Order: sequence, then structure tokens, then C-alpha cells
Amino acid sequence: MYSWFIEKAFLKKTSLNIANEEIKQAMERADSACVNRFFFTHPWDMERCSEPITFKGKIDWTYCYNGDEEWAFMLSRQRFMADIGQAYIITEDENYVKQWKRIFYEWVEANRDKSIHPFTYRKIDTGIRLTNWLKGYACIHDSTNWLPYDDKVFKEQVEAQGNFLYEAFTAFDFQSNWGFLETNGLLQVAFTMDQRVREQWIQASINRLKKMTSLQIYKDGIQKEQSPMYHHEVLHCLLEISIVLRRNKIQIPSFIEHATNQMLTAYYQIMKPNGHQPMLGDSDDTDIRSTLAIGAVLFHRPDLRALAGNNCPLDILWYFGEEGVERFESMEQKLPLETTYNLLESGITIFRSGWDLNDNYLLFDHGSMGQVNKGHGHDDNLHIELMMEGREFLIDGGRYTYCETEERKYFKCSHRHNTVTVDGHSASDYLKTWKWENAAKPIDYKYRFTDAYQYAQAGHTGFWRLAAPAHITRKIIVLSPSSYFVIDCFESKGLHNYTQHFHFGEQTPVELLENKRIITTFKDYNNISIIPLQTPEEVGMEEGFTSRHYNELTQHPHVQFKYKQKQNLVAPVLIQSVTNRHTNKVVYNQLPVYHINGSPRSNEEVVAFKISDNNRDYLIVCSLVGSDSFLVENYQLCGELILITDVKTHGEKVHVIQ
Repeated sequence: MYSWFIEKAFLKKTSLNIANEEIKQAMERADSACVNRFFFTHPWDMERCSEPITFKGKIDWTYCYNGDEEWAFMLSRQRFMADIGQAYIITEDENYVKQWKRIFYEWVEANRDKSIHPFTYRKIDTGIRLTNWLKGYACIHDSTNWLPYDDKVFKEQVEAQGNFLYEAFTAFDFQSNWGFLETNGLLQVAFTMDQRVREQWIQASINRLKKMTSLQIYKDGIQKEQSPMYHHEVLHCLLEISIVLRRNKIQIPSFIEHATNQMLTAYYQIMKPNGHQPMLGDSDDTDIRSTLAIGAVLFHRPDLRALAGNNCPLDILWYFGEEGVERFESMEQKLPLETTYNLLESGITIFRSGWDLNDNYLLFDHGSMGQVNKGHGHDDNLHIELMMEGREFLIDGGRYTYCETEERKYFKCSHRHNTVTVDGHSASDYLKTWKWENAAKPIDYKYRFTDAYQYAQAGHTGFWRLAAPAHITRKIIVLSPSSYFVIDCFESKGLHNYTQHFHFGEQTPVELLENKRIITTFKDYNNISIIPLQTPEEVGMEEGFTSRHYNELTQHPHVQFKYKQKQNLVAPVLIQSVTNRHTNKVVYNQLPVYHINGSPRSNEEVVAFKISDNNRDYLIVCSLVGSDSFLVENYQLCGELILITDVKTHGEKVHVIQ
């Protein structure tokens, strides 16, 4: 009994018709591997590298591209062995079987030297390699070029590696994505063993999974390392495990089904309108809709099917065969009713106007850095991301590398995110690639979703460590799907330089206007403006760096609003859609604020702004002295954050947000 059952005739007949581009890419990777030319460009390769490396003669399993050992780890995970298997099914070219065997035996021979095992035999890589070997083996083992001796050596190898995974599991694995990747390999290889070992390894896998799902997955469904990339890796393992169990007529344990569905739901909740995951933490810019498609077919979920897109991905053919394709094409589609989400435990709030590509999307990240030494976490507390009308305006910059370099520090620190810094400091102290000190703790989270507005706020302790501690709170008010107030409140007893950072998508044309407003100037009129209502002393405009995939680097505009030598400061910023810079006029005035006894209140205590935006007038009052009574124009108000809407119509409504 094997973990994968391949419908060879169906795959050969339909792959090029249904998933033409994906199978072409898989065959390109397969053909390259057959001549010892390796690159890692599968959408879910964890450490991608598009630069091909060719070995003349035998493969060097310890080779590190640009000194990065992650390249060697990727090589030993051997996704190309599954690709070669697929290429054999499509073409029936026996050379693929011969080359599969050659690479397999080269790896076996090289690994007799245990000194290379730090590059080739880590537990995570072993788990991934086994799943790729098993997929490839399912494709080629019926070939006349696959001999009984090959079968004997293959089974010896997978047994030895399975035993390694069975014996070497640690407390670290229980709380890391490593544990799922190892366990996925162990459970799948169990089906190649005799009954005693098979049952032993399956039961061990189930026991580990039960503990890991409780330790690693928040109640809101997000994996606790706080990186969508590794959320996907854990989810991918749970999906494969569920598929393998079901295909082997073993009931999926309820806790696995529950955890997998939780993670699928959380994944679409944070998904951007273009179907990609946000690049929070150590994440790449990857389309997640094929993963949602797998969940839709596996669990018969109309919501996932509606969000998965119209194109049937190659994985559906691979995992489910003809029945899966028929189900994907015929099943009911039903978009989620809700569009705004508060993921309380992980600390992510999503404001969106709908589920189409052209709907607007604002992500607010206010959670912790994540577990396991915060290794995959970035110093991105209070970071925001924005898509409007199908265009990425404010983005996270990704990760670029895991090497101990200045680039690694750059991509992890606060300056590289759409958040705030104080005196040039990141919110936490970066020590090295996998370690932080004095990590900022999230605090003060509140939210309120109403028909008139949507609201979220959060703060953190990151700048309490300064000689003159500073407290930061970010408040976000969504007035409409195309208008956002981002209000940063800075409080300290000492003088500081406060900076708000805005990182735009690559090749975004950015212009500085009067009153230090920022506007993008795309010629198709799909633009945004960013208006600082409290005028900064300086606006910085420079080139920053973006890495949408590991090992890839591009440039983008980085704008900074700089407020110098301040103690207490309320810095509201209005971000809104601009379709025509000549007609989209925003007029705003700061209003004086008085105590109820008539004495004036200082800007360091409370600020009020009246904004006229085309046909709308509204007023915002924000206090740094807590909830109090104020006089603003002809209004007597009480609260800490107050929004007045419909001012122009004299049917104004006073909303005490806080």
C-alpha cells in the first residue's frame, strides 16, 4: 500500500489541457534537473532562487549559492523528483525514469559521508524530501526501467529516513512548522512499511499532530509564527495528511479536520484582493488560491470554491484525479457574507469592501512577533497594507534572505514597514537573523464595527525602553471603502523625533504637493493621496527595497513624515482614493479646542480637525488626556476619540468611538 495513487491515463490526457502553464513549468524544472541544472521557482519553494546552478559531473549536495546554506537545503528537499515523475506521466519518456534513478543513487551514495548531513539530512528537509520522493515514485515505479533492486534500495532509504523522523522529534518541533513538515513525511512514508511499523508511525504522527495543532494554531486560525508563508506550510501539511488518510480509507481525526478548516478560513480572511497572501513576517508574494481550491474540493466548501478562481489548478488533478476536477468545476460557489475581520489572537484586522479584484483592502497588523524565538517575525507592529481598485499602494517588503547580513536586518526592522519609529529606533532590538531582544509587546487593542464607521486601535511597548520612554497608539477609522484615517498618538515626557513610514509598491509614481501632501500619479487615474493633517517638519522621499521572493530584490518609493523634537503629538493622516486630482479636493482646518470653562486646550492635549471632502463634511477630535469634556465650534463633546459625520447637512451624528 502506498500513500499516493496516481491516475496516470487521466493525468496524461488532461494535464496540458487543464493546467497547461503549471505543467509546463514543472516539466521545465524536471528537464533541467535531468541535466544537473537546478533552480527553485515553484510558487511554494520556501527559499526561491531563479538563478540556475549547473553541476558538471556529480551533484554537490553541500553547494551554497552566494554562501547561503538555504540553497543546499532546497536542493536536498528535491521537489524536482516529483516534477520528474510528472514529466514521465505526461511524456512516457523513459529517460525521466533513468534520470530519477541517477539523482536518487547520487544522493544515497553522497550521504554515506555523514559529514554532509548538516546540509542534507536535517529533519525538516528529510520530511519534505520523503513527500517528494513518494510522489515521484508513484509515477515511475511501474516503469520497465525501475527494477526490483531499485525498489529494495528505495524502501531501505525511506525506512531509514522515516525511522530518523520517528526517533528525533523534540519539544522544538512541537511548536515550529518543522514539526508539521517532519510529521507529514513520517505519516506518508508509513504506508510503505509493514503493518506493525505502519500502525506505529501513523499513531505517532496522529499523536504529534494533536499536540501541535493545539500549540501552534490560534483560535482565530492563524499559525503562531506570525508569517503567512509558514501558515501555508503547516496548512499544506494538514491538507496532504487529510488527503492521504482519506485515500487510504482512514477517517480523518476530527481535530485535524477542525484545525485545517480553521486555517483555511483565516487564510482567505487575510488574502489580498489579487488572491495573494500579505508578505507579513518571513513571507513571499504568493497566490494562495490553489490552496483554497484544494480545501474546497476536500471539504466541499462553497466559500473556498468561490474564492479559488475559475482555473482548476494542477494540484487538484494530482491530489483528487478525475473526480476532483469534476467536483471543482461543478460545486456550488458562495462568497463569504462578511468582509471585515478581527483576528484577535494573532493581531490582524482586515477592512475590505468586497471580494472582487477591484475592491479595497486595508490590513492592520498589531500582533506579537510570533513563537519559536520570534525567528520568522518582523518588527512590524502597527504596520498597514493597502490595495485599492486592484492596485497595491502600501506594501510589506518581504524577507529577501536568511543570511546574517545588513539586508536581513533591513527587511526585519520597523523602518521597512508602514509603521512608526522614534529617534530612528526600531520598536525592538534586532540581535541576529533569528533573535530579537526587548521585543515590542502589543497592547491597547480595541475595535468597533458599525454602519457609520469601522474602527481599530492598538499600541505597543517597544519605545518604553528609551531613556525618555515613548508610548505609541495607532487608531484607524474607516469612513468609507475609499477613505481611511490613520491617527498616530505619541506620548512622552521627553523630546523625540517621530517618523511615520509609507512604503509604496514598485514603480509607483509619487509626487510631493503643497502642505506636504503625497499623491500617486498613475496615468489611469487610479491613485491615492496621503494627507498629514498635522504638518510634519520634513517629508523624506527615498528609494527602499522590496523582495517579493527570496533572493529577489527591487526598489520602491519610501516616504517619511518627520515630526521633530516633540513630546506629545497627535499625527492624523488621511488616506483616500483619488480618481481625478483636479476634482478630488480635500479641504481641512485645525480647530481650536476649549475646556468647558472656556480655557484653551493645547495641541499636546487634544486636537480637532474639520475635513471637507467633496460632498462630505466631518469633524474628528482626538485627546491625549483620556476621555474629557471639550468645546469645539458649537459642539459640547465628551470622550477621547469623537467622530462627527454629516456636518454639512445639519443632520450631524456624533459618534463617541472611545
